[in-house]
This record gives sequence, C-alpha cells and structure tokens, in this order.
Amino acid sequence: MIFAQDAKQKDALQEVIKTEKAFAQTSIDKGTKKAFGEFLSKESIVFNKNMPVDGLDYWQKNDFKGVITWQPTLAEISGSMDLAYTVGNWQFHTELATDKPVTFGSFITLWKKQTDNSWKVALDAGISHPETIAENIAELYPTFKPMELKNQLVLAERMVFMNDHFYWKNAKSSLNPFEPHLAQNVRIYRKNQKPIIGKELGKAFLKKTYDKNIVYTGLKAIASNAGDLVCVYGVISGAGKSGNYVRIWKQEAKDSWKIVVEMVDM
Repeated sequence: MIFAQDAKQKDALQEVIKTEKAFAQTSIDKGTKKAFGEFLSKESIVFNKNMPVDGLDYWQKNDFKGVITWQPTLAEISGSMDLAYTVGNWQFHTELATDKPVTFGSFITLWKKQTDNSWKVALDAGISHPETIAENIAELYPTFKPMELKNQLVLAERMVFMNDHFYWKNAKSSLNPFEPHLAQNVRIYRKNQKPIIGKELGKAFLKKTYDKNIVYTGLKAIASNAGDLVCVYGVISGAGKSGNYVRIWKQEAKDSWKIVVEMVDM
C-alpha cells in the first residue's frame, strides 16, 4: 500500500527523473552548452579548476567543444519534495552524440524545486573513470519522516555541516571512522575508479585509501525544507594535491545522519 504522502513523493521523483532525461536529451538535440544554460538554476554551482563557481556564468563563457551524453542510474527525493539528487554515467563525444565516446565517468546532480514548481540544477559535479555497464534507474525515498516536513532547513544545514567537518577530521584518530557514517547502499565515486557501491566495499576502500595529510574543507550545505536530505560541497588540499568533493547526507533516524553518496575529484 502506498500512503498519500508516499504517492506524492513518487510522483515528484518521477518528475525529477523526467527532467533529468530531458536535460540529457537537450544536450544531444541542441548541444551540451545550451542544455546547461537551460536547466541550471540562477544559483547553481559547478566546479572549475577544483573550485566551486557560478554554473550559468561558467557555461555561458565556456567555449565547449563536443557533446556529453548521460544516463541517470539513481534518484532520491526529500520528504518535503523540494530537493533531490541523481547520479549516473556520462560519456564525452568529440563532435556528435552518435560518435563513439572517448571518455567516460559518473556525475551527481542536485535538483532544487523552483517557485514555479519546475526542477532546476542547484549543483552539478562529475569525475572520469573507465566505462561502466548501464544500470536501470533505482529510486530511493525518505526512510525517516520528521514530525514536520518544513522549517527544518537551517537546523539540518548546521548539523550536517558540522558532521561533515568532523567525519574526516576524526578519521585521523578513530579506530573505526567510516562504519558509523556510511549508509548501507552508499555510493563512492573517485577519479579513475569505477563506482564503489555498498557499505562493506565502501569501508574497505576508504580504509585503504585514506590519507591523513589531506584536508577536506566544507564550503556550504544545501538542505531540504524537511531537513532529511543535505548536500555538502567543498574543496580538498594537502600533500601537494587539490580537488573538490560532494557528499549527500540522509537522515535515517532522528539526528542520525548517513552518507549516501560521496564524490571526490582529486
């Protein structure tokens, strides 16, 4: 049985998926630059040279050549149905979308509902890695329902921003730093590494690759109005390296936050 609220969430997520697919099709039909210009919000963020920049301004000034095609493989929406994200595979074609792709990778897109009820991109990021097999779209819905589905935004932003800061800082000294913070179905994305899916694989990978010399600096948290889904993005530095990261945190129980997606480009 689907309860009334759940039915509304399902309809809302279908609209997000529909918009994501329209975004991808516009890239094929009109070109990637025009697609981003049409679907990015006025406050959108993308990354350029590892730094977050104004998305619309970046694509307006970018003399982009070639075509990016992409397919969502996962979509999740907040309980308040005002924030959602999609992840999936992308391919770069040097001239036409029908050309054989030369580069592959994964993307994460944060979607925010606008005042006219349309969905626009609030943040978009991606990494390159070897080609992966196409997947059917998995749909995820809230597992924790706050008593109120509104006015939780500021509190959630502060809570998760703090959690995000101490997550990597405490990993330097904690004996079990990753276990408490990863969702069972967590997805971890790294450059030149195929997606790592699931808590056990994620723990093993993070334990093996964690570098105490790397500093993660969160810059902003973007939360749903229900306070059940929060995106944190920031920059990475240390050990002669630099980069950026995006993490999606989900509230699975009261004040219990888990990472469902982490993308690091370094």
